[in-house]
Amino acid sequence: MSGDEMVLECLNKQQESLNMSHRGLVVLPPGVSRLVALKKLFLNNNQLILPPDEILHLEKLEELTLDRNQLTMLPSNIGLLKHLSYLGVNHNPLSGLPEAIGDLRQLRELWAVGCGLFSIPSSIGELKRLEKLGLHNNKITHLPSQFGGLSSLQWLNLADNKLEDLTDDVNHLGSLVFMNLDKNCLTHIPTALTDMANLQILSVKFNSIRSLEDYLIPGFSRLLKLDLRENILMDRPAHWKGLDFILLGNV
Repeated sequence: MSGDEMVLECLNKQQESLNMSHRGLVVLPPGVSRLVALKKLFLNNNQLILPPDEILHLEKLEELTLDRNQLTMLPSNIGLLKHLSYLGVNHNPLSGLPEAIGDLRQLRELWAVGCGLFSIPSSIGELKRLEKLGLHNNKITHLPSQFGGLSSLQWLNLADNKLEDLTDDVNHLGSLVFMNLDKNCLTHIPTALTDMANLQILSVKFNSIRSLEDYLIPGFSRLLKLDLRENILMDRPAHWKGLDFILLGNV
């Protein structure tokens, strides 16, 4: 079935879900913009190059997956998708996300893995309902101070980026339970990560951390696991009694 035929069938049956993945699509069938009842749209593993502006007419859309295309940018007005709760754009050569991403106020999951991102727009702090954020395998050098506004964020993966430090505002991520900072450029554990109310697992493997100052350790006492393996700090100090939640050495 061709893309146009799939769209026509979806339109005639008033379907709420359409999967057009693995279709070799370079552009979207123009009829996509007429699917105003659509709630889920899967377009992963195609060859889309231009921003798929047709989707901006799908005001009821809740889930959008664009993984593994050739997109260099997203629609600048993506914030029009007011009901979007899930957005996946993994493995597209984006290099950046539009500022309008902050208008997706219902978003609960955002996945932008392996997109060549250098930075994160400051508007991300407006995503007050965001619970999961996957930004690993990018080129991010810093986080905006507004990042601390993600008050519902529970799961965060920033592994394999270029971070040397974190904004102090990450301490405001009061719902965060899991954070992955593996394979960055950290030479110390950011002080902002101490005394976070709900953080249970903090992974900082494969960085260049030389030491963990004793005065910081009480701030990590709520953690179930602080993984510092594969850093310059390899040997456990003799006075670290009962700190088994801190992992050192090799993986």
